[in-house]
Amino acid sequence: MGEDGQATMEATACGTGDGVAVVRLGSDQAANVWRLNGATGESKQLTDTKFAASLSCTPDGKWVVYQDIGSRAIYKISIEGGAATELLRGNVWSPSISPDGKLLAYMTGEGQGAKQKVSFVVRTLDGGAPVKQIKLAPDLQAVNGGPSLGWTADGSALTFLSTMGNAQHLMMQRLGGGEPVQLTHFEAEPSMILAYAWSKDGKKIALSRARYNSRDIIMFSGFR
Repeated sequence: MGEDGQATMEATACGTGDGVAVVRLGSDQAANVWRLNGATGESKQLTDTKFAASLSCTPDGKWVVYQDIGSRAIYKISIEGGAATELLRGNVWSPSISPDGKLLAYMTGEGQGAKQKVSFVVRTLDGGAPVKQIKLAPDLQAVNGGPSLGWTADGSALTFLSTMGNAQHLMMQRLGGGEPVQLTHFEAEPSMILAYAWSKDGKKIALSRARYNSRDIIMFSGFR
């Protein structure tokens, strides 16, 4: 929580310096994209919307892609601010820019509820028809929302979060095809993955985890 009462909901590095893009929840309960300098603390609001989420930055730190949940669209905006450019609209979510900054991956779905068929779509960041579309296996439930979709460091595969039973796991889907590979195997709490990130060399993964269920019973006594 910042001094101005705004809560930070998401954060992602932008570029190779101290630039960070964050989603802040204001006192009016609107979630917007902000630019933050990690060294100086200087910040600037980039969007004026109700519910921005799922941030992804180009490697040079010049552009931020985000999902506007209210308008059901994916936008691109300059890190300096200005008008946002709509890239996609409809049942689309979790935009993620490739490590080389040339491609944009996102999820899309057909149908509703348990019968929804989810696909991964890859297209050039500048627009055009999809260059790759991979349908998710029906027995896998992909997490809808937040920083679920990502790329491996070499850009050869997509990573995503999938709920299996009472736990979330990180999965990998190679762009060349084949079955998804399960990367994590959590069998006990904390079993919810809030965020993850690959190291630059692709050899390590950092995970932020939380408990699905908090059912501890606490007794307070000695009140006066």
